[in-house]
Amino acid sequence: MADNTTRKTLLIIDDVEMNRAILREAFTSRFDILEAENGYQGLDSIAKNSSQLAAIFLDIIMPELDGFGVLQELENKELLRQIPVFLITTEATDYVVTKAYDYGIVDVIQKPFNLQIIKRRVMNIIELYNTRNQLETMFKKQMNLLTSQDAIEHKREQAIIAQLCEAIETRSISSAAHIQRVKIITEFLLREIARNHPGYSLSDSKIEMIVQASVLHDIGKVTIPDRILNKPIVDGHLTPEEFEVMKTHTIAGCKILDSIQEFKGTAFYKYAYDICRSHHEKFDGTGYPDGLKGNEIPIVAQVVAIADMYDALISEKAYKPAYSKNQAEKMIKEAGSTAFSPDLLKCFTTILPQLNAKLDSLHVAD
Repeated sequence: MADNTTRKTLLIIDDVEMNRAILREAFTSRFDILEAENGYQGLDSIAKNSSQLAAIFLDIIMPELDGFGVLQELENKELLRQIPVFLITTEATDYVVTKAYDYGIVDVIQKPFNLQIIKRRVMNIIELYNTRNQLETMFKKQMNLLTSQDAIEHKREQAIIAQLCEAIETRSISSAAHIQRVKIITEFLLREIARNHPGYSLSDSKIEMIVQASVLHDIGKVTIPDRILNKPIVDGHLTPEEFEVMKTHTIAGCKILDSIQEFKGTAFYKYAYDICRSHHEKFDGTGYPDGLKGNEIPIVAQVVAIADMYDALISEKAYKPAYSKNQAEKMIKEAGSTAFSPDLLKCFTTILPQLNAKLDSLHVAD
């Protein structure tokens, strides 16, 4: 699995030095920064560094070649799918915004900058692009080993998985840090299970696919109203009525998967479906939406459930403060008799020292 902590590059294309300086200062701790004063310089930097670019900040009004000219060249070279482009402008008219989105930009950032919001939006989208690119790379590797007929089927799957990632991108339902940590915890757990419980037949290729599918565990939350999804702790816990609405995200995620008919029957679809539907089931049968019990719960859903819970406990949320890793471990062990299988809980306890060391080494914005 790729290490997303590897330092990559941001390109800022803007003729105003002050704007470049503000963005440079905001992101220099996480990325190498390239700058360009006009569109032609920007295109030259893109040509030389496209494989290292995590994102591009692009001004619209510039001398020599404006932002739309740059977007046209990026479209011609089919780079807009590979690299997220953020439009930075004071001219946020309907015409400008609509035209920019038609080209394929991911977001419009208005001047003057609100850096706190910009950092969160940029890091979320970069992580989502990384995930989509990883999924496509994974399927390209598989296609090289297939017959020509199978290759046709898997090429179709690439397009479908891209659609799912785009569905996530329409709304920030999880931070980039949460997505990254759930993937890491999921992989650590799966590899420990594979070592100690060979009956699950968890090959490296299966583990890689399940880890990527874990990204979609909360895709159904795109259907949940913001007032419920982000209810602040000062407003109290969810009411019983609000919790019933929140619970629907499991079924909603499956409906999103089912809306793409060609996807059904593939291994990735099966993993993603089981994760979306069953990651809130509990080992004693008291979970939702189906009240599954014991090993009725797919192992992929059990793994993502504990990964999601551990990260939720150690992270600050709108509705709760962050707990220490020791507190989180204790809370998961206390929940173990009802929520998780003894085998899974044992695997989780075994990997914690190495897992926590890995999580502590991350540098992903929450």
